[in-house]
Amino acid sequence: MRMWGWAQDVAMGLQRVFDILDMEPEVTDREDAIAFSGFDREIRFENVAFAYSTDRPVLDGISLTAVPGTITAIVGPTGSGKSTLMNLLLRLFDPDRGVVSIDGHDLREFSVASLRKNIAIALQENVLFGMTIRENIRYAMPDASDERVNEAVRVACLEESVASLPKGLDTMLGDRGGRLSTGQRQRLSIARAVVRETPILVLDEPTAALDADTEHRVLGNIGEWAKDSQAASRAVFLITHRISTIRRADKIVYIEAGRVAESGDHETLMRIEDGRYRAFVQAESGAGAGESLDV
Repeated sequence: MRMWGWAQDVAMGLQRVFDILDMEPEVTDREDAIAFSGFDREIRFENVAFAYSTDRPVLDGISLTAVPGTITAIVGPTGSGKSTLMNLLLRLFDPDRGVVSIDGHDLREFSVASLRKNIAIALQENVLFGMTIRENIRYAMPDASDERVNEAVRVACLEESVASLPKGLDTMLGDRGGRLSTGQRQRLSIARAVVRETPILVLDEPTAALDADTEHRVLGNIGEWAKDSQAASRAVFLITHRISTIRRADKIVYIEAGRVAESGDHETLMRIEDGRYRAFVQAESGAGAGESLDV
């Protein structure tokens, strides 16, 4: 009976595996797909609409532009479509209406593999492995030189943390990044994304576990990294709710109910009386209606 129960468990597990292997991807390449390697002018979302199902619209007429050397903060209430917008940039889905383009080329003109190869992502939830810090940083870029690894460590402000460890970058981590604090794990995730030196970097709540001083230094380094005149054109998209993070962006796009409600830099948006972004900052900072806000 024990053997029969074990065999049933194995059979069910294998069936699920085969079901996944047999699934056809929703997004496929065109026969004449071209390789994406970078951009020079702009990344544009033009009148983009998307719904996971007909009764669940997420984006409705989104339009925005990001140019090289800038950090664009995507802001809005939970469920407004921020992460879905970045999923379209990665071509995890194609828009139902409108166009996502890079330098005038519809994303559907590019091969999926080449597009995703040139977009790096750092998420709030960090997936680290029981290997050295150096190997964790190189995980998606095994042939990265020591120089690139050291530069990624600098951008992520990990230098002091690494120097305090017994073997520096060659210190072994435990399961899920044992030996590191939550903030250190988050910066290691940023370093792993930066080391790839991709033209597009997506940061989803990248500084949620960092103190104000470290956050300021990390974002300053990322801004310099994006504007590096010696490198190819780069653009950074930042999804966050932290006001201290948002205000350092070159452009803020406030999304509400799947639409761009307001767009501009922090100072400009804070001057809009009864503006949605101003109300968002007021709520997040805990300022009362009668209190003045630092713009």
